Amino acid sequence: MNDSNNNNEAQKDNNEKKQQVRFISQDYILPFRPFELNHQYAVTYTIEKGDTIQVLEQNFSIRRLRPDTSQSDYHFIQIDKISDLLINGEPVDKRAYTVAEKTAALLYPLRVVVNEYGKWIDISSYHKLKDRWEKQREDIREMFSGKTFDLITKNIENAINDNAVLVKLLSGNWFLRAYFNGIHRAYTRSFERERKLFFPAIAGAEELEFSIVQKVNPYLNDDNLIEVTQTGETENENLEEQYFAQYCLNPNNYLIENLILECNLVDMNRRINVQVRNLNESPIIMDSGISVLV
Repeated sequence: MNDSNNNNEAQKDNNEKKQQVRFISQDYILPFRPFELNHQYAVTYTIEKGDTIQVLEQNFSIRRLRPDTSQSDYHFIQIDKISDLLINGEPVDKRAYTVAEKTAALLYPLRVVVNEYGKWIDISSYHKLKDRWEKQREDIREMFSGKTFDLITKNIENAINDNAVLVKLLSGNWFLRAYFNGIHRAYTRSFERERKLFFPAIAGAEELEFSIVQKVNPYLNDDNLIEVTQTGETENENLEEQYFAQYCLNPNNYLIENLILECNLVDMNRRINVQVRNLNESPIIMDSGISVLV
């Protein structure tokens, strides 16, 4: 018992030396303020299936576009691929692209609509896709022929002509779903909240539903970042599926510096790990501002 009390006291002393997270209002809100968002991120996917491990790496840029109005309920964000895709450290032979990969590649640069919670809700670059497709159509015809080209054409034109098809296509993007996850919310006095969360762990299948607890550490971590974690399990009683994510935010602007997301499908012997790291130096400016926790 004495050891436990000593540990608690030590943790309390350690916390008192750290700066408290500055929430907005008495509702303990972590706001989504992407006004300074213009970052480059390194993204790594690690897919484990039994004894097989596949690692995919690619860099992206994310920046907020200036709106035409002064609204603040939603934001327009542009996402660009800024490096080639590597699989297990090797460049991908473009002739070996699957139809789905080639279709998705045509969508960038991608513009999405993100709500006040930092969750993507729609796409705003529909009108640009048709022009892009017309310009690249002949190049793709040289790479693919016959039924493969016809299938790519069908997939792309379906997406161009049907917003719902396009949204569904992009919903399977792990980076998009992990980054714009909706972590900027109000929290309870215990600095947590329960919510339902869907994640596309398996390509071409229905999204998995998880019941999670989302927590924010009221103190900055050792790197002076805000930590938000999500932990939960599947809603399906017949399956064993686990979900965990950790986000580290810059306390000056509440933007994501890095994140780790892991989806463990125990029954399928499959594990998905997504890591996102900010490639731009983002200084952490500490001040003596007043927190609602004081």
